[in-house]
Amino acid sequence: MQDGAPPHIATPVKQLLNLHFGKDRIISRHFPTACPPRSHHLNTCDFWLCDYLKDVVYVAPNANLAELKNRITQHIHNITTETLRSVVEHAVLRFQLIGEKGGQQIEHFLNKSKPTSFSGWFHQFLLFLRYSA
Repeated sequence: MQDGAPPHIATPVKQLLNLHFGKDRIISRHFPTACPPRSHHLNTCDFWLCDYLKDVVYVAPNANLAELKNRITQHIHNITTETLRSVVEHAVLRFQLIGEKGGQQIEHFLNKSKPTSFSGWFHQFLLFLRYSA
């Protein structure tokens, strides 16, 4: 999805998904429910984890690839249970908002300025939900 295009899907993958789930349960441009381009708002790793890791891993330059991998691993292991719980709760709220908006993209409903901490961003999101109802 980094090219802004919808997810790419090969014919054998489409056939396998259709066999296991049926057409109506698959989100893809080749099925009744199309997946919009840049639909990262559904992916917790894209909307939180990657930004978080970039913020904490690149505070100082990495000497080599091994150091980079070690920093990433260290910071992933340091994520608290409370933080993960908040991330999941936030994801559920995002899913609810997407449902309320009929499956549309929701990024334009959220505050354009991205807070530096997850808790600040989550707080802004909750305020948005409260005042947009």
